[in-house]
Amino acid sequence: MDEEKTAWTRVDVILPMVFYCALLLCVTLWTQFSPLNLSQLGFRTGGWASAILRGGYVGLSWAGVWLWTWFVLSAPQRLHRVVPGLAAPFVLQTVVWVVGAFSEEIWRVVGITALLHDRYSPIFSVITSSLVFVVAFLPDGLERSALAWLEGVIFGVLFLWERSFLAPFAAHLAVQAVYLWGVGQFSSEQRPGKSRWTRVIRCPVCGVQLRRLQVKISEDFECPSCHKRLSTSEEYRTAMRWAAALSYMLLFVCSLALLYDQIQEQDGGIAIWLVCPIAWGAGTSLLFLYQRVFPPSLQYGETHFLTLNLDEKRPSKSDDTDDTAR
Repeated sequence: MDEEKTAWTRVDVILPMVFYCALLLCVTLWTQFSPLNLSQLGFRTGGWASAILRGGYVGLSWAGVWLWTWFVLSAPQRLHRVVPGLAAPFVLQTVVWVVGAFSEEIWRVVGITALLHDRYSPIFSVITSSLVFVVAFLPDGLERSALAWLEGVIFGVLFLWERSFLAPFAAHLAVQAVYLWGVGQFSSEQRPGKSRWTRVIRCPVCGVQLRRLQVKISEDFECPSCHKRLSTSEEYRTAMRWAAALSYMLLFVCSLALLYDQIQEQDGGIAIWLVCPIAWGAGTSLLFLYQRVFPPSLQYGETHFLTLNLDEKRPSKSDDTDDTAR
C-alpha cells in the first residue's frame, strides 16, 4: 500500500514539475535572445499591493464561475479540471502550486510582451498567447479547451490592466488554491497518509474518518462503517448561512470598488453588469475554502428529528391530583 501511495505521489508531483521546469527553461532562453527587460515584463516595485489584491480577487471569481459552468453542464466526463499535486502531501502541494503558477504566468507575460514589442495589437497578443493553452487542453475535450482559452484571456487582460506580472500570478494562485484545497476535498482520490495541516471529519458514533465527499450538508446520510444515520449539526448550517450572507454582501461592495473607475468611464455600461457575476463567483470559491478550514460537524440522527425519552415512565395527571388531595 505504501509503495502504491509513493508511486501515485511521484506521478502527481514529478511529472508536473518536469513540465514547469521545461517551461521555465524555454522562457529563460527566449528572454536571453530578446530585447525585453524586467520592467516591460511587469516586474516593478510600485503598485504591487493593488496588483495582488485585484488579481487574487479576479482569480477567486473566475474559479467560482468555472464551478458554476461545471454544475450547469453536469458532465464531469466531458468537462473536468486536472489539479496537479492533488494527491500529494501539503508541502509538496504548495511547491507545485507556486512553481506551476509562476512558470505558466511568466510564459504568458513574456509572450504578450514580445508580441506587443513587435507592434501587434493588445487584443491579438492576448488571444494568440491563449490559443497555445487551447492546443494543450484539446485532449480533454472542446469544452475544457474553450474554458482554458477564456482563462488565458482573463489572465492576459489582467496583465495589460495592471501592467504587472503579479496580477495574473495572484489570479492563477487563487484559482489553483480553490481547486487544490477547496474543490479537492470532494475528490474521491485517496491521499497518501494523513496531514497535520488538514482537519478530519469523524463519525460521532464509531469514530471512523470520513471523506468530505461522503458528507452531505443539506440532507441526512449513512455512515459507510457503522451504517448509522448522520446529519450535519444545526449550528454548523446556521454558521454557514450567516457566513454566506455576510460574504456575498461584502463581496458585492468589493466588486463595485474593483470596477468603480470603469463604471464611471462608461457611465454604467457593461461594467455595472459584471458586478454581480464577479461577486457571485468569488463567494462560491470562498464557501468551498470555508468548508476546508471549518469542516462540517456531524451529529447522530436525522435532521430536525426530535427524540423522546420513552424509557422512564412519567406519573399520570390523575395520580398527581390524588396526591394533592391527600
